[in-house]
Amino acid sequence: MTGLKHAVDDLFDPRIPVEEAFGRHFSADFRQRVNGAGWIDRDGFLAGIAAARETADHVIVTVLDELADGDRYAERHRIELIRRDGGRAVQEVYVFAQRDADGRFTRIDEASLAVDAAGGQAATMA
Repeated sequence: MTGLKHAVDDLFDPRIPVEEAFGRHFSADFRQRVNGAGWIDRDGFLAGIAAARETADHVIVTVLDELADGDRYAERHRIELIRRDGGRAVQEVYVFAQRDADGRFTRIDEASLAVDAAGGQAATMA
């Protein structure tokens, strides 16, 4: 059974082709929804990861909570994206997911909150 941290680590590992990383952790019929926006499919997900790989120098995932029960998976993590230009983004992510019989993710529904480096909610611009 795959955990989300391991999946993200593989997706952002430049030594692993993105399609190979995807196949290790996600089913062919995978779909994802972030912050209540419409569902994206495998192709949309892969396009987003490919774009993020181009700008990211590295990604750090810190799992805060994780629970698996049969095919159901819930997890909360902080993800820090360090960009090649030196910029940085930190988010706290709440995930509810489902996995197939092989342990690969078939569906992820997540909510993300931008946070500052100290862990508080980031300021929003009005």
